[in-house]
Amino acid sequence: MRILSKIEIGFRRLILRLPKQTLLILICILIGIVAGISAFLLKSLLQTVHNFIGLFSNQSISNILLIVLPIIGLFLTVLYFSIFHPKGFKKGISQILDSIKNNSSIIESNQTYGHIISSSFTIGFGGSAGFEAPIVATGSAIGSNIARFFKIGKNERTVLLASGAAAGISAIYNAPIAGVLFAIEVLLVDMSVTAFIPLLLASATAAIVSRILFQGQLFVLITKQWNLHAIPIYILLGIIAGLYSVLIIRQSIKINVIFNRIDNRWIRVGIGSVILSLLILIFPSLFGEGYFSLQSILNHQSISILNDSFIHINNNFIFIPILVLLFVKIYATGITISSGGNGGIFAPSLFMGGFLGYLLSSTINLTGLMELNTVNFTVVGMAGVLSGVIKIPLTAVFLIAEITGGYVLLIPLMIVSAISYFISSYFESKSIYTKEIEMKA
Repeated sequence: MRILSKIEIGFRRLILRLPKQTLLILICILIGIVAGISAFLLKSLLQTVHNFIGLFSNQSISNILLIVLPIIGLFLTVLYFSIFHPKGFKKGISQILDSIKNNSSIIESNQTYGHIISSSFTIGFGGSAGFEAPIVATGSAIGSNIARFFKIGKNERTVLLASGAAAGISAIYNAPIAGVLFAIEVLLVDMSVTAFIPLLLASATAAIVSRILFQGQLFVLITKQWNLHAIPIYILLGIIAGLYSVLIIRQSIKINVIFNRIDNRWIRVGIGSVILSLLILIFPSLFGEGYFSLQSILNHQSISILNDSFIHINNNFIFIPILVLLFVKIYATGITISSGGNGGIFAPSLFMGGFLGYLLSSTINLTGLMELNTVNFTVVGMAGVLSGVIKIPLTAVFLIAEITGGYVLLIPLMIVSAISYFISSYFESKSIYTKEIEMKA
């Protein structure tokens, strides 16, 4: 141990001889590399689980898996926390905000790996949540702990923490611009211009690593234009998305409060996992982060959201199940996280926004008043709900443009995101992350 300690001290002294800016650049690149690798591992696990389920073509077997796997995943998550983090484990992006505000941007070292393992159990086995919060928390912890290792001061440690968050978003979505904007809008509200450089380096590095290890785009979007006559409907979508975002925030907090009243963690996860599995049995689209269902909508295959379900319905009546799904998804995600799982609201917001945009445009098309491009509205709806729930309008616009390649939709994206943000903020001035912090206080 003494030899290792001497090596560590010697290495630290050697590195600290480097110019300050050079050291920060090297650290940011390192953060980006680790975040990229972490995102690759999580994506690979998710793909493996989906491939495993796809091996069973028999519907009865598939339904059994839909019931059993989420229960196993949530219990494994709680078991992992009980064994390896008996003193407690902080989850979510709200704990990062709390660390910046109240703990000098210091995050426990166990969060550099704990989120990866626990979220793999939760979401890989079908928990209805997203990988983004665990990846952001992992990147932030890496940035914070590297800064502590090199005895970097509080202000620069905060920048490195935010660089890790940016790298996490960049890596999981292959969206470097959105990663930087997320760090600015959520973590570094009062940042200076000089903080941009570390954010850019970490985010770009993570995107490069993610692209090398995980080929392909998250969503495949085929759109060439949007029509001016659809602007009133985009405005309407922004209003509905803002109101829907308020519902998501309030119901998510209520679900959290209800489950926090159950002191026994095993009873809590038992109740939550059973309810979640029953919901997934009815709506298989709730399984995991839900991106496959969104891509089905973009491929004009809306009926596939009910695949392997005991509900049999044709496309003429698909609107009612989608409307129900928009409400059920709120509870599936809230239960997944509140009962003991580790995941985020980011991906579910995209899921709900996409289906909201599809539902609105399809309903109007059915009336015959005008013909709308449902794919465009699906994509723009994703940005609207994300903007309203997390209060990140700029991130929402550029994230959707990056992950779909839909830069041609920038104007509708800006309209819907801005209106949703305004409406949501009027009724709920604080994001869901800030509300979670207040609830824990």
